[in-house]
Amino acid sequence: MSRLIDVEFRSTSRLGLFGRDYRGVRCEALCEQGDRVAAGAAVMRDARRPQIMIAAPAAGRIVKLERGAGRRLVALQIEADASAGVARYTAPTSQQQDAQRAFMLESGSWASLRTRPFGNIPNPDAQPAAILVTALDTAPQGPPVATVIDAFADEFSAAVSMLARISEAPLYLCHAPAYRPPFDAASGALCRAFSGAEAAGLPGRHIQALCPIGFAGAQVWHIGYQETIALGHLILHGQPWLQRIVALAGDAVTRPRCLQTPPGAAVKELLAGEVADGALEIIAGSALYGHRLGVEPGFLRAAQRQLTVNRSAPAAAANSGMSALIPVDWLEQYAPPGIHPVPLMRSLQLGDAERARELGALELVEEDVAPLAAACVSNSNYALLLRRVLDRLEESR
Repeated sequence: MSRLIDVEFRSTSRLGLFGRDYRGVRCEALCEQGDRVAAGAAVMRDARRPQIMIAAPAAGRIVKLERGAGRRLVALQIEADASAGVARYTAPTSQQQDAQRAFMLESGSWASLRTRPFGNIPNPDAQPAAILVTALDTAPQGPPVATVIDAFADEFSAAVSMLARISEAPLYLCHAPAYRPPFDAASGALCRAFSGAEAAGLPGRHIQALCPIGFAGAQVWHIGYQETIALGHLILHGQPWLQRIVALAGDAVTRPRCLQTPPGAAVKELLAGEVADGALEIIAGSALYGHRLGVEPGFLRAAQRQLTVNRSAPAAAANSGMSALIPVDWLEQYAPPGIHPVPLMRSLQLGDAERARELGALELVEEDVAPLAAACVSNSNYALLLRRVLDRLEESR
């Protein structure tokens, strides 16, 4: 039963995991089609860094494995069956950094960490300049962060304590001004409040304000609040938290609300009976900062906590290359703080990686520039253009 008031549980018959959700990982299958797997058991690992495990989001049978070039695992699907059981893990008694990291790696929790720059899963032996927990969500109709965290206060606090021990770097809890999340003061975590429009909930904004990456080669790690709760659940209960809180929003949703559902749930099943008839646009995330899903929307992706469904309207095709860009002043409101949008957008269109780096591209990932595509008359896909530039910068390191 849900521990959250008025949050309906919704299961789906199939669940999915996608290698592209884990940047910097060359996914290798640890199972075969037809295998039964326990919830929370490792089903993928990084072929180059085999300590990094990715866990099954639910118990069941592997019904599909998709492989790409060199037999690289692209995706897998699980047919839900609770009788396959749940994996168990024992939290370390040692407070040493190596023991804390080993637990996160074995249980698959390490794969919830992301780096800036590039948005990768960090190396198991890397040391960040800072770690940030994103304990706020400013998206319209997003999940109620305070309600979720308070329902799992012990789990959240336990995870914060572990995250503070995996490095010597400062740990920041980024939260809304009106809500300070619970944590053990002995962890040394530092609370920082962020307010403003929807962009105030983006990790990129927090990093720019607290620990800019700049040119020194520093790396910052961040993790979402629901992934933090999941880590704490493993610490306190020895088994995975098999739900995530996902908001249904948009003008085509008949009853906007939150659902409690397994990670990796099938989107089509989640939306069954929830949306109006007609042509629809399904967005992973909010309308402003999310990305459009196709006709077959597939499964909830890693760290996806909102589905926005709108009645679709004709739209110009996105341009992934060079196009006219009109430098109008109102683009400023869609740019991250300290970023000059027109020069950055021009450098991305030109594929000028060094100029983009000088303009702050290393602190950004796709979500940070998503609104620029909607605001710019060129219809350029700045998320795609940014990723191309980041890939070039990463290769040159």
